[in-house]
Amino acid sequence: MAKKLDAERIENQRRQYEKNDRKAEEKQYIRETIEKNRRGERKGRVIMPARKEYAYQDAPKIRVAAYCRVSTAEEAQVGSFEMQVQHFQSVIDSNPRYELVRIYADEGISGTSINKRKEFQEMIEDAQAGKIDLILTKSISRFGRNIVDILTTLRLLSSLNPPVAVNFESEGINTSDGKNNLVISILSALAELESQQKSIAIKEGIRYRMQEGLYKFTVRNTIGYYRDYTGQIKIEPAEAEIVRYIYDSFLEGASPQDIADALTEQGISSPKGMDTWKAATIKGILSNEKYCGDVLYQKTYSKDYLSHKSVKNRDVLPQYFWENNHKAIIKREIWEKAQELLSARKWSRSKQKIEKMQKKFTVAKVKNGVLRGYFLLDMGWNKEEREQFLNIINSINDLDDGQERM
Repeated sequence: MAKKLDAERIENQRRQYEKNDRKAEEKQYIRETIEKNRRGERKGRVIMPARKEYAYQDAPKIRVAAYCRVSTAEEAQVGSFEMQVQHFQSVIDSNPRYELVRIYADEGISGTSINKRKEFQEMIEDAQAGKIDLILTKSISRFGRNIVDILTTLRLLSSLNPPVAVNFESEGINTSDGKNNLVISILSALAELESQQKSIAIKEGIRYRMQEGLYKFTVRNTIGYYRDYTGQIKIEPAEAEIVRYIYDSFLEGASPQDIADALTEQGISSPKGMDTWKAATIKGILSNEKYCGDVLYQKTYSKDYLSHKSVKNRDVLPQYFWENNHKAIIKREIWEKAQELLSARKWSRSKQKIEKMQKKFTVAKVKNGVLRGYFLLDMGWNKEEREQFLNIINSINDLDDGQERM
């Protein structure tokens, strides 16, 4: 049998060797290897990659997309938006290596979320489909104002095969350079912070105008009203007839569902242009204080500046109520009677069919857009109808003049 080993002595020697000699040997090996390289005793060469990591870096033709965005549709922003579009069109056209894929543009949409930015989503889908090599955009804040969305999207683009680079023109940053990652993260956070501060300032301004009764609430889906080119609230005659019909029918005992069914049957479109009316829409019209000339501000509010989702204001923020803010479609006593019936739910499904709206010659106005306040003409009107149209115009103008003199 072999002689037993002196384990303690052997292990002590091994540890001492590792401690004293391994580091010295490694240093000596490095020095000797480098000296051999310099003397030419070892042969080596560098094999360069056949292509760059990013397709746009060496491709003879680079498939380029541009992304443009402004957060509002206000006149001042419209100029900025168009300048972005024209600028990138010129940049791409003037570079012989660039081949335009498309200029993706979201106008009047916040950058705090990608959910409503349809063009942005299409651009990312096209990049994933291999249609884009390079994306140009004005700045990180145009690309987005949500740090999570920005970084997640950039990681997605860089993970593609081949990766798609994004060039932020104002900052002079290209995502193909990994050294820019930290800077992009910091600037993305600043873009989000700027959006948050801007949101707070806008809300404060809105609430101040509400408190003073100066805030211009939207009437986009408020049937019966529109804003003229000066921003003043006016009654739209044809739609006002529908509102009066709803109130009259309700006070005569018809339920909201009865009224909705009657309007649907008569082929009258809803406030949002739908063919079918809902009872909830009728209830909303019956309970809307705007129809008796009043306005209640801040019925809803936005909890999150990133999602902009509105929720009902249930004793969270102050509300501001102003009487006789604009011309009423429904007399106050009629409106108040409707509120009593709504509160008591004093209606039931009517067994009698509701009478249809009386056929009247009415004139519609454009409620939104650059032509808001203008009348819609029908080339099929006969002579009598054209004369009625002129009488309606004159009566509306006389009414507006009378209000201005009051």
